[in-house]
This record gives sequence, C-alpha cells and structure tokens, in this order.
Amino acid sequence: MKIDPRRLLEVLAVARCGSFSSAAEALHVSQPALSQSIALLERDLGMRVLDRGRHGAKVNSSGEALLFHAEALEELLARAREEMELRAQGMQGSLTIGITPITSSGLLPEALQILLKEAPNVSVSVVEGLDTEIIRLLRTRKLDMVLSRLGVQPRHTDITEERIFSVDWSIVMGPQHPLRDRPSLRLDGLEDVLWVLPASGSAFREQLELVFNNARTGWPSRAIITNSILAIKAIVMNTDCITVISPRLVEVEVAAGRLCAVPLEDVGSLREVGLALRRSDKLSPIAARFRDILREIASRGTDATHSA
Repeated sequence: MKIDPRRLLEVLAVARCGSFSSAAEALHVSQPALSQSIALLERDLGMRVLDRGRHGAKVNSSGEALLFHAEALEELLARAREEMELRAQGMQGSLTIGITPITSSGLLPEALQILLKEAPNVSVSVVEGLDTEIIRLLRTRKLDMVLSRLGVQPRHTDITEERIFSVDWSIVMGPQHPLRDRPSLRLDGLEDVLWVLPASGSAFREQLELVFNNARTGWPSRAIITNSILAIKAIVMNTDCITVISPRLVEVEVAAGRLCAVPLEDVGSLREVGLALRRSDKLSPIAARFRDILREIASRGTDATHSA
C-alpha cells in the first residue's frame, strides 16, 4: 500500500484546524478537493482516520497513529528546507542534538569543539529537556540524535541506542562539609544528612532510585528536589546538603575549591551514557562525524575520565 505524503499533511491540517473548511483555507485548496483527497486516502487505507460531525472533524484512534507519521514527515520537509537555506548561505549543514540536564557537560563541549574546528560552517543547535520529551522530539525528527543515559526509557522499536561509556557516582558537598576528607563513602552511612536530589520524571532520578535501592537505604525523605543542575550545585555549595552526581559535572567547582567530590562505594549500578538514534534513518555526514567524534573521545580516555 502506497500513501500519498500530501494526504498525510492534509490529515494533519484537519486535525490541527478542527474542520475541513479551516484546513482547506490554511492549505489554499477548496473544501471539496480536500474532502475528496482524504476520502481517497481512507479508501486506500481501508479505514476512516477522521470522524466528521456538525461541529467539525477530529482524528479517531487510527488517525492518531497516522498523525505521528504526518508530524514526522512535516518535520523532515522543514529540516530539508532549512538545510538548503543554510547551504545557500555558505553553511555546510546543520546538527540538532538533544540532551538531558545531566548530560549537558562531559563529552558534549569537547565533541562540539572538535566538530566546529573541523567544520566551522556548521549550524549546531543543542536542545535540553527531560528524557521523555527529547525522545519524542527525536522520534518526530526534530532532533538528529540524543545524548543521554541509556536503558531508562521505554523501548521504542524505531529507536536504537549506542553505548558510548559508563561512569560511576560521587558524593558532592561543600568545601566545609565534615565528610569532605573521607577517601570514600557508602550510602548506608548517610541516613542523617540532608540531600539535594532530582525530581521524578527524569532518567537521572530513575537511576538514582536504583542506586539507593541497591544500597538498601531507600529514597531519602530529607531532600530538596530540583531538576536544575545549576541549582543542585549552588545549594550544595552554600549549605550542608550533599548530592550524588558525576564528578565530571563539578570538576570546575572542585578545582576552584568550591565543591568536594568523594567516590561512592558499592553503588551496584554503573551509568550507561550514549546516543539514541532513529533506527531506519541514515545519519547526515555532519551527524555521522559528530557520532564518530564522541566515539573517539570516549575511546581515548577511561570510563571514569569521561562522564556526563
């Protein structure tokens, strides 16, 4: 069965506008022509995708499934148009990367520096969001790839993951904290401290929950909750609170003497960090080169050296 891509976009327009008349106006076609086109699509599919009524039209369950592909097609065309516009301006192309708050440091800045040195006329966009949000953007082709923690999101058959490296955890605290000089720490000895921890809904939170469960301590009840890495560092820096985080994320503050990082023992769970990519799509030359740069950086260092 072949689907005319124009008809996918027409269904998308009706879904957004809420009626055939408004969609026809937005598409600059007549309403009868639009109605006939979508009727032909439904005939080819062997099912209705729109429910019509006196108050307009809306997609049914089959239409909802079709909308996902229509939105992806719309974004693909927009990205193609943007690519051509950039090349007309002398640019070499574009790269859009999705990251989570906890992967905004680490390999990313170093990899971007190498890429832009090799290809200075590349337009790069970095989009930060929670894990579920950026995976949705990847699936609808608004992103070329996602750099994030692996194995914490529901499996999507259209997404493939590639491990880049694994990292450990550290307990991070202010420079005056009484635990700062310990060679290492265990979670089962930290029941009485005040924590700063991530909110639910992120891969960071899910993996930390696993760490606490493996230590048989349970999730701390005395905790300040925030998904802002900047806020986590600022609170820990200026209070007696502690947090669990990658030492890479605080290496600048540790070097300046504003934070201390103590290795965490027996966490029982290394963090897998890597790329999420669309399974069926071929990467653009720029995206493929960026993926290779990430691989090269990770292979040069140890897993403990490069963390996100």
